[in-house]
Amino acid sequence: MRLRLWGVAFVLPALLFFAFFKYGPMGWAFWLSFTSYDMLSPPRFVGIDNFASLAADPVFVQSLQNTLGYIVASTLLITLAALLLALAVSTPVPGARACMSAIFLTNVMPIIAVCLVWRFLLHPHGLVNQLLAPFGAGRIDWLTSDTTAMPAIVMVTVWRFAPYFMVVFVAALAAIPAEYYEAAAIDGARGLRRFRSITLPLILPQLFFVVVVAALLSARLFLMPYIVTGGGPGGATRVLSMLIYETGFSYLKMGRAAAISVVLFAIVLALTLAQMKLFMRDEEA
Repeated sequence: MRLRLWGVAFVLPALLFFAFFKYGPMGWAFWLSFTSYDMLSPPRFVGIDNFASLAADPVFVQSLQNTLGYIVASTLLITLAALLLALAVSTPVPGARACMSAIFLTNVMPIIAVCLVWRFLLHPHGLVNQLLAPFGAGRIDWLTSDTTAMPAIVMVTVWRFAPYFMVVFVAALAAIPAEYYEAAAIDGARGLRRFRSITLPLILPQLFFVVVVAALLSARLFLMPYIVTGGGPGGATRVLSMLIYETGFSYLKMGRAAAISVVLFAIVLALTLAQMKLFMRDEEA
């Protein structure tokens, strides 16, 4: 009993921290989603009115569609780019490790600096359009067009976060025994066949880890669209995290903002459970 009490004493600070600064606010937000609260008067219970009104709100529907599209596109492209970068820097050529270090520097840059730099690069007269001009590309309004604003945000997201997951894949590739590739070479397996039969199955756990974390990261991203486009044009890049901020702090509708946050939490939870179930099924197979 004495040892157990000492153990409880050691973990109690961490438990109190999570209770007051994480799970407590989460429970409070869930309760607020069933109330009408403007931060000036006490919360008033309204049941599911906040959720019912969201279903008929075109701004919420547009933000939900933007969020889902952003999650899918950024997750797939981050995973693909990270894997291709890992395969490139894992080749036994001089300077590969130096290139990996240089690529990873994009991940340690402050997110605000990244957003501001890309905002200037994607300006109609910015460097990106100037580099594309010799190839016959005209003026592209990357951040002010409905068709290019969200792809531009996805591109910046991939550029920012793919190097982090590249390191995960590099570690996974380095852990594959070289004997497998030597045996494949003796059997005549080359290139894509060797990747499909050896590399991909052995890095599958890391692949699912990257997909899950990238999806969670994309679902809760706020600063990237907020700074680069401000949610425009016409709400084309407004995601649920931005809508939560605008509803709660610009319009003082904290109950409605809490309801949107519950919807976002449900999306993240559903994605995580689906990916975990898929991963466990592949592990059992």
